[in-house]
Amino acid sequence: MEFFKPVSPVLSVFLLIGIGYGFAHWRKISLSSLTEIVVYLAAPCLVFTSLATKSVVAADIVMMVLGAVGIVAGVGALIGLYFLIFRLQSRGFALPVLFMNAGNMGIPLALFAFGESGLQRATLMFVIISVFQYSLGIYILSGRGQWLEIFRLPPIYAMVLGLSFNLGQIPIPDLLFQPLAMLGYAAIPLMLVSLGYRLHDVRSLRWGHSLGGALLRIFGGFLSAYLTATIIGAEGVNRQVLLLYGSLPAAVVNFVLTEKYGQDPELAASIVVLSTLLSLCTIPIIFWLIL
Repeated sequence: MEFFKPVSPVLSVFLLIGIGYGFAHWRKISLSSLTEIVVYLAAPCLVFTSLATKSVVAADIVMMVLGAVGIVAGVGALIGLYFLIFRLQSRGFALPVLFMNAGNMGIPLALFAFGESGLQRATLMFVIISVFQYSLGIYILSGRGQWLEIFRLPPIYAMVLGLSFNLGQIPIPDLLFQPLAMLGYAAIPLMLVSLGYRLHDVRSLRWGHSLGGALLRIFGGFLSAYLTATIIGAEGVNRQVLLLYGSLPAAVVNFVLTEKYGQDPELAASIVVLSTLLSLCTIPIIFWLIL
């Protein structure tokens, strides 16, 4: 049974993704309202409750920030090398390779595999990567900075509030905490079902560089995470979460952003789909290595 332990979190996550995919095949709905609920209610509650009550020290926060910076910088360097070798210039390639699926997949996998301490680190990584995605990511796509975008992300305020309650040791009445925690945990299945639904909308795949991008996202990301974790001396759950996040597939929101800015969205969508399918095989291997 121990042999199958690393597979369990992956099967749970992909089962919910598959439900979303099957639902999209059966019934067409607008995800906009569901997305609003997740972004503005469920996800902030998840970030707040996971950070407000579980013990966290400043060293763990610093470790996650340094880890995220190291992963993004390492993958960015590999993208530059890929562009040089293959004489490619595509912002639609760079974005999905650079930014992993920190929310829809990272948070559930960290929770199922590492428990509450893993959830806490994962929510930190989710917020940090989101800040990068909506600042550096938009700069990559548009060629100009729109740094005020990051202040429109509710999870940022939830993170600040949660850490303030935690470090200030401010008690939260159960009457308030329980409904917030329930709403927060609702974000996890909603994220995964939404991911499956959105993947169903990708009608065609482009191979070649999309496969290269998927491999670079997963294996290049893991290499960057391993080097970063070793350099900064990350241990225990901190190291496990960093290695997991480095090897996650590309986020679906990358496709949405490339479509919005007209930067090769077909290639971005193909990288998202191929990296997600590839992760079904690679994530269990990652768990076998780090659990």
